Amino acid sequence: MREFAFTITYDRGADHLMDVFIDHPGLYARTVSCQATTETMWRLDEVTGPREALAVYDDRLANLSRCSSLRGMGGCSIDWTYETIAERPTRRLIYSRQSEGDGCRSVPYLAAKHLEDGVLCRAEQHGHEYRWRLLAEDDVAVRSIYDELGANLRDGLALEFERVGDSTDWPDDLAERSNLPYKQREALELAVEYGYYDDPRRMSIQEIADEEGIPTSTLQYRLTRAEAWLARTFVSTDTGDPVVQAMATTADD
Repeated sequence: MREFAFTITYDRGADHLMDVFIDHPGLYARTVSCQATTETMWRLDEVTGPREALAVYDDRLANLSRCSSLRGMGGCSIDWTYETIAERPTRRLIYSRQSEGDGCRSVPYLAAKHLEDGVLCRAEQHGHEYRWRLLAEDDVAVRSIYDELGANLRDGLALEFERVGDSTDWPDDLAERSNLPYKQREALELAVEYGYYDDPRRMSIQEIADEEGIPTSTLQYRLTRAEAWLARTFVSTDTGDPVVQAMATTADD
């Protein structure tokens, strides 16, 4: 099995929903599950980020559900419905059903068309990028997906194709960063950015907190929680659904 990546880069204004990710860099979405035929796609997405960004995201979803002029990557009309399955202050779990009209369709539909039953797919949305990753056996058929989508991509979008290689690094849900509450993930990212884990250590927790204008005790608490999550994730043998469980049991601070 080989992994392939299709990265679609959106200009601001090209897509109403992607504009929310562009305007709020802390917002991140990834598929928990995705099933597609040549006609219809069903998917479950987890979206994480600051409360204010998610509030904008919620409003945009509600507006899009009432819109009759939605267009896919290749310009097809879209019939789309959604439901918020779970909601936390810094997380959402979104179920959606989408059908695209005649013409060139988006990545999962093209995968179903060219690869039939022989493909797994998942997606991430962050900033300007919407990245689809496919796990498949047929290199030639995957290239056909790129050729068809690239020839019909609508204005304001750019496409990159990458043959990542063997499937050994196919993401493990237990280690997905979106399972970590946003504020704790942010604390962990700050610690890495400022060299807290470097040897020798470049900055202390107090110095990072002062630099970012965060109370030292707050940053320490969030970082400790994040480190505990990393440790539990590393040694976990839980066979349940990590996303739904995390949303039900993990604090957002």
